[in-house]
Amino acid sequence: MESGDESAMEKQRVHVRPATLHDSSPATLHLLPCEVLANRFAPVGRFFTPAIRQGADGLHVSFRGRSLRGEEVSVPPGLTGYVMVTEKREGLIGKQDFRGSENNGEEAQEPLERGFDQFIGATGSFSCFTVWGLETVPGPEAKVWGALTWPTLAAAVCGPPAVHSRGDSCCRFTHRCPRTENQRASS
Repeated sequence: MESGDESAMEKQRVHVRPATLHDSSPATLHLLPCEVLANRFAPVGRFFTPAIRQGADGLHVSFRGRSLRGEEVSVPPGLTGYVMVTEKREGLIGKQDFRGSENNGEEAQEPLERGFDQFIGATGSFSCFTVWGLETVPGPEAKVWGALTWPTLAAAVCGPPAVHSRGDSCCRFTHRCPRTENQRASS
């Protein structure tokens, strides 16, 4: 059975601009217990400059008259978090080398398709962030804790990252999955 989200994911291919990962500046992140019904740039720094107080039972702050309690969370060791933005879809014509100068002509470049290919780039990087809860510190059932366990689970399933002669990875991010390598070798 396929959900609507899964079918939407199959209809898009996402490409990361590697150069933006190296050029991203440090960012301060706050995971707030609210929903913003917009998907665009917002000058958050003008409206949310928290006066965080350290208490015996964690961090305290007030947001629009509501008491928030939080704690600082570190990104898992060996990883870096990035603030990513989707680039505008203009210019998706022809072919593109998604890995930068590492290609060396070893693999054919894939043609881009309008409405199918998306490019994302990093605007900031972080090694920790503050997670906030309304009136209480978010408990162990908070979704953020589940998300932070995925890198450990992926490493357990795929094994330790292997160094490939080209330096790229199965997902073109930071590692090469041995299981993917075995599938490529057998095909």
